[in-house]
Amino acid sequence: MKKLLLITFLLSLSFSFAQQKERVDTVIKKNKPTTTLLSVSAYPNPLTISTKVNFYSTKQQLIEFSVKNLVGKTVYNERINAKSGKNSILFDRNDLSNGMYIYSVQSDSEIVSKRLVIR
Repeated sequence: MKKLLLITFLLSLSFSFAQQKERVDTVIKKNKPTTTLLSVSAYPNPLTISTKVNFYSTKQQLIEFSVKNLVGKTVYNERINAKSGKNSILFDRNDLSNGMYIYSVQSDSEIVSKRLVIR
């Protein structure tokens, strides 16, 4: 009899946790931010003179494109009005020395950062 009561108690307890977990998952899905920047890439990379940074935007939005050195100092910054669909940003090396840099494409809700090598 005690075993039956214990099993019933454990089943009811696990059932209530399963229902509670389902509610938490639903809340997380509703608050999940939407992705607006897709397929961010630079070609050619490594670059010698210039590169083109390509990305897809799911909506028309203001984008901030920046390039930072490995210390974190911003060496280039530009604001672009991105259209919905495919977008390109031409980046010239100008007087930057050879080495590794981090470029970022930032919208109001997300940042995509990737590596850029200058030879």
